[in-house]
Amino acid sequence: MRKLLMVMRVAVQALTVHKLRSALTMLGVVIGVGAVIALVAVGRGAQAQVVSQLQSLGSNLLVVTSATSFGFSRSGLQQNTRRLTNADADAIRQLATAVRLVAPEYSTNATAAYMGKTTSTSVTGVTAEYAQVRNWNVARGRFITADDNENLAMVVVLGQAVVEDLFGSTLVNPVGETVRINRQNYEVVGVLKSKGQSGPMNQDDVIFMPLRTAQLKLGGAGTTELRAINLQVRSAEEMDLAQAQVTAILRTLHGLQSTAQNDFIVQNQADLMSTVEQTTGTFTTLLGSIAAISLLVGGIGIMNIMLVSVTERTREVGLRKAVGAKRRDILIQFLVEAVTLSVMGGLLGVGLGIGGAQLITPLLGSSQALVTPDSIALALTVSLGIGIFFGLYPANRAAALNPIDALRYE
Repeated sequence: MRKLLMVMRVAVQALTVHKLRSALTMLGVVIGVGAVIALVAVGRGAQAQVVSQLQSLGSNLLVVTSATSFGFSRSGLQQNTRRLTNADADAIRQLATAVRLVAPEYSTNATAAYMGKTTSTSVTGVTAEYAQVRNWNVARGRFITADDNENLAMVVVLGQAVVEDLFGSTLVNPVGETVRINRQNYEVVGVLKSKGQSGPMNQDDVIFMPLRTAQLKLGGAGTTELRAINLQVRSAEEMDLAQAQVTAILRTLHGLQSTAQNDFIVQNQADLMSTVEQTTGTFTTLLGSIAAISLLVGGIGIMNIMLVSVTERTREVGLRKAVGAKRRDILIQFLVEAVTLSVMGGLLGVGLGIGGAQLITPLLGSSQALVTPDSIALALTVSLGIGIFFGLYPANRAAALNPIDALRYE
């Protein structure tokens, strides 16, 4: 241990003789490590953000939407746009044993007004189960109830963005007030907790009302169409079973032949999340790999400067060998100098990477940078490996010098 400390002290003294040269040599490693940590942190932050947004949609979630298919007739291109209906939701509720809750929805864009202020937003008709299935919580008042749907109640629950647009602030309590939607009066019975931005879409810019009320008032008398049917499966293990049951039920109900394509789409949240994690993980690896190229450049710089150092200190090597230093001692001495350069550069690069991640994250449209201990450990391990790999040849070259020739060197 004492010998190692002495070797390290000598290494530091040798490097400080040419401070500027040593600093410029470390700069390549600093930039390389900093770039790897920063870009990996941005990639992992984006991955965590997307996964969090998907989880906020609900747990064990299946979403059924209508599919648009195209075919050809004598008159040209024709479009089959069969919509989902209340009958589809009722059939799934009765027959799909792996499904715990069924929450159909009908939505359209509308204009809401209050005391001279207006806003264009999405109005969604839902049932009482919708809040649980899609993971919505109420900040004030209550959510839509089964009685509201049964009685075609003229009531609404507002998102935080709508409250701010119509009432001037989210601190205002609008429960009990009356808002006009498409020139009809609705009583505000609740305000939703904020979910925030999800990509380009603001999840808080929404109004919920009873499903039957929305179908009647916004869709027209007799409308039973649905935009989507949201399903909460009993457990994660039954997701595939539930998806198969729903597919079979809807194909039978829609009278589809065995060779016909589905006129609906069943989206599995678990599959979607897995795909997103794989995609963003590949993207993060790509970013890290590109940044790692600068580490290679830094390693070449270390090798170059160590070769120069061996040439400058040839007589020193010869003198040390003449007084009894072994080949191994010379090898270790120059190798420790190279490793010291790379590790010091790695430590400085970690600090640069953490700070840089916070700066570039907003520029790339993400909201968080995720610096993890394993990425720091990996970067430092790589910098250590670079010091050993690129320092080994110069160190071996110094250790192989003939002491007599070295002492004659001018």
